[in-house]
Amino acid sequence: MPFRDTLLNLAITCVLVLIIVLVAILLKESRPAPLQALPVMMAQVPAGQASRAPLPEFKIFPKAKLIESRANEADTLRIKVSDTEDEHIFVLYFVDAPDISLIHPQRVQEQGRYFGVSSQRVIEEGQRAANYVTQLLKQQPFTVMTRWEEVPGLSRYYALILVEISPGKQVYLADLLVQKGYARVAGVTSSLPADSRSINDYALELQELKRRAQQSKAGIWVASKL
Repeated sequence: MPFRDTLLNLAITCVLVLIIVLVAILLKESRPAPLQALPVMMAQVPAGQASRAPLPEFKIFPKAKLIESRANEADTLRIKVSDTEDEHIFVLYFVDAPDISLIHPQRVQEQGRYFGVSSQRVIEEGQRAANYVTQLLKQQPFTVMTRWEEVPGLSRYYALILVEISPGKQVYLADLLVQKGYARVAGVTSSLPADSRSINDYALELQELKRRAQQSKAGIWVASKL
């Protein structure tokens, strides 16, 4: 084969290889990024500082009652779980709702960066979220599930809350908050009692609810600059 033809074939081969590489890069970039599971975090309470030891299994309170308080937030609620128990403050697993005040300014700023809104908007939406939860739990039966796992440094306990949104149908309050754009997927995680889903499977479902809420401009996402 003449040297000129060899060079021509080599040039054509190089061009074809370059085209294939570019197409592969474009295809990779066009694929949606996979949803990331929520990092597994467990509550850490220094030894000897917990008011009661966490239980190995969840304690279930199907007739819990919300106690209205100005300190309540969408993810932090004062609840009387039964006639024999005192009132307790519970913090939801898996989610973090916007704060309702500037008591913790750094956290408000962090929430603002996450949602792409101002600190003032965080507080406004936090109050709307708290009002939504108050009305929901006053109108609908709900169940508190807790292992009495204590929030570090506070007299509060982590919990899952199941809300009966219609006869025979219960939904985690965390799902409803994320779906309505009233919370981000963050915080301490837990196994789900009587639920076949793993922690990561459930966290991925929450991330999908977050994606849909952001896409539809639900709740706080309506003002987002992201």
